[in-house]
Amino acid sequence: MTTNPPVEERIAILGAGISGLSLGWLLSKLGKRATLFEASNRIGGLARTFTWHGVPCDLAPHRLYTRNPEVIGLIEELVPLREHRRNSRILMKGQVIQDPINPLELLRRFPARIGAALAWGFLNRPRLPEDSFENLALNRYGRGLYDFFFAPYTQKMFGVSPAEISVTWGREKLRSSGLLDAIRRSSKTFFSTFHYPEHGGYGTIADRMCRAMDQDVRLDSRVVGFDSQGDRITAIRYSDSDGEHVYPCDRVFATIPATGLGRMLGRSFELRYRSIDLVFLHVRRPRVMPYHWVYFGDGDVVINRMAEFLNFHPDAPTTEGTVLCAEVTVETDNPTEHVMSALTRYGLLDRDEVDDVLVLHERFGYPVYDRGFEQQADTADAFFAGFGNLHRVGRNAEFRHIELDEDLESALRVVRGIYGHTTFRAPATETGAGAPFFGATEAADAATP
Repeated sequence: MTTNPPVEERIAILGAGISGLSLGWLLSKLGKRATLFEASNRIGGLARTFTWHGVPCDLAPHRLYTRNPEVIGLIEELVPLREHRRNSRILMKGQVIQDPINPLELLRRFPARIGAALAWGFLNRPRLPEDSFENLALNRYGRGLYDFFFAPYTQKMFGVSPAEISVTWGREKLRSSGLLDAIRRSSKTFFSTFHYPEHGGYGTIADRMCRAMDQDVRLDSRVVGFDSQGDRITAIRYSDSDGEHVYPCDRVFATIPATGLGRMLGRSFELRYRSIDLVFLHVRRPRVMPYHWVYFGDGDVVINRMAEFLNFHPDAPTTEGTVLCAEVTVETDNPTEHVMSALTRYGLLDRDEVDDVLVLHERFGYPVYDRGFEQQADTADAFFAGFGNLHRVGRNAEFRHIELDEDLESALRVVRGIYGHTTFRAPATETGAGAPFFGATEAADAATP
């Protein structure tokens, strides 16, 4: 808990991804000045957008489907949003099926033996102690649907058996109570619409945040350590092209991974992140599929999900080429080859239609909820709470598998907890007015090999 913040604080924000930018933007609304330190040469983090072959490309499909009107209103201060009717599918065993899975459809589309296994598994589902994702899924859906979809997909995503994944992850992601909810489509999993910027990609949100705030953003500035006195951080140490520097501060907002933050403060936590490879393909065809994104349920296909960005832009003119982005968490020395093999296997494209490939690697893709991570996370929480002027915000810092809108909600919650403000009104001048900043799209373009 923090009380009586100084009127003129020296504020440091570690990271200029969507969480750090959200903090800087909100603090700017309160008349607070901050300095953002970003290790890379671009802003936006995983929420950045770059233009490739004339197509705005996000780093995989982000899903903005919040029901929080304040969050939508704040984002609409920055960019106009369009509400899309969700159009997504699951590709599995040679079939295109509904997303999320509809068990009744599986009974119609797949051989009778699969349907019998699904029905038998549900009717005879066990009552296991819910101490892992595996047991949770078995209790809710039965052995048939678990073996058919949940086990292979989860193994592919995290690289370990679902028996080794915490039940916490399952409760956050399986937001239905079981098979009946899946049939009725009656839980939060089954959102039917989502929001997306009318122009550009999700990176335009980060870009506009940066333009709208009156803050100092230092790119290519990597935080390497801290100075502290008692229970307070008194300065951060960072390095750039000119060497190492000290930045005295009164308050620190950290959006960097909790593991790195802990090491710089002298503690190690057994928390794990899953890296991702993002394989972008330029295909000589107006469209490859009609969907915003698809999941690949087969365990022997390296792709977790794939987006086609032109489908997020219904007003875009017809072109001779389109861009796909395949997300791969499986460790492989040749993600491009495995992605191409999967797409030809499903008949989505021919190899000779692909005329360019770009692979981007992100080290910190997903927090991995290994069994027992809760104890490590609690230990980390208690340790960081010992510093009265240190606050963690966002997916990697908080070690939570959250979406773009939840990063903004987290920033709102933390800023309100410190400064007590309950509303963030739109600025009087036009959003984004003033000198342009090296924004999300341009920065990512500059960093693209």
